Amino acid sequence: MSERLPVFFRYRLAWHLVFWLVVFFMYWLTFASYMDRYYQEFISNLILLPVRMIGTYTLIYLVLPVLTDKKKFTAFVFFLLLHFFLYGFLLYASMYIANPFPNFYDFSKLPFFNPNKMVAKSITDYAIPAMGAAIVIFKKWYLDELKNKKLAAEKMAAELSFLKAQIHPHFLFNTLNNLYALALIKSDKTPDIVLKLSDLMDYMIYKSNDEFVPLSKELEILNSYVELEKMRYNERLDIVYEVKGDAIAYQIAPLVLLPFVENSFKHGASKDRANPVVHIKIEINPVHLNLKVVNSLTVEKKNGNSENEGIGLANVKRRLELIYPGQFELYIQPGFREFKVDLKIFWKK
Repeated sequence: MSERLPVFFRYRLAWHLVFWLVVFFMYWLTFASYMDRYYQEFISNLILLPVRMIGTYTLIYLVLPVLTDKKKFTAFVFFLLLHFFLYGFLLYASMYIANPFPNFYDFSKLPFFNPNKMVAKSITDYAIPAMGAAIVIFKKWYLDELKNKKLAAEKMAAELSFLKAQIHPHFLFNTLNNLYALALIKSDKTPDIVLKLSDLMDYMIYKSNDEFVPLSKELEILNSYVELEKMRYNERLDIVYEVKGDAIAYQIAPLVLLPFVENSFKHGASKDRANPVVHIKIEINPVHLNLKVVNSLTVEKKNGNSENEGIGLANVKRRLELIYPGQFELYIQPGFREFKVDLKIFWKK
């Protein structure tokens, strides 16, 4: 994985060494201080250490995968019980055979095969392999969570890139249609429109690739688009464009405001041949940004909803869900004579 893991997941050999040193000294000093026999407990724990290591690693690499990888619970319980008994047998056998103090620990009076002693020994000692298994389970869970988060982030980035890529041709298609209409009547405004369109496309293609951009720049592009539409409609359009508040201190995801404004012209003003109305009001305060857009509708379009919104609004709504989860409020109200959009984006704290 490309992300740098926490130090706990690096230097594997060193961490294994630390684990066994802690285990050894913990068992040695605990029993030695209790029994007041430091030398004998040191030797006995030294003898038991290889058995404890075998028990721990067989549990981690042979028994545990039956549950975590193969998902076989019944088989796991069987192998766990078998491992538990064999672990106790190895502990008892190692002390019975290799311990240099048989009389001290009273092993000379006990039979070699003593199930009760084996189970008792495993019960008092099984915390070590259980602790190792718990560490492995936690590590697997953590790495799986890290992998899932990475996959989710990559999926979201791909979806955002796809949605944003759709905005570009959609905007270009709408604007070129407007430009074509002006070219047909040989309007003197055509060169100015081409120039403004060039600035807008430069921003959309090259300068809006960051996750967030200065709000002031986004509003500048928004203003350019409104001016572009003003040139097209002349005095026939009743347009209000107001921005209240200071945009300097804030950033916003690029191209989340433009589709709402573009929609008001594309599906509102352009369909109203009489008195098209577009009112755009933006308020910026320390809590949120509030965009309100109202545009006139023709009677024929009064029952439209998804058609009025078009692909632009559908895309931007999805982008808002991905970029500002739980941090925006969007109300779209298609009425009899007008279409209203009320968007609030709350600043991230």
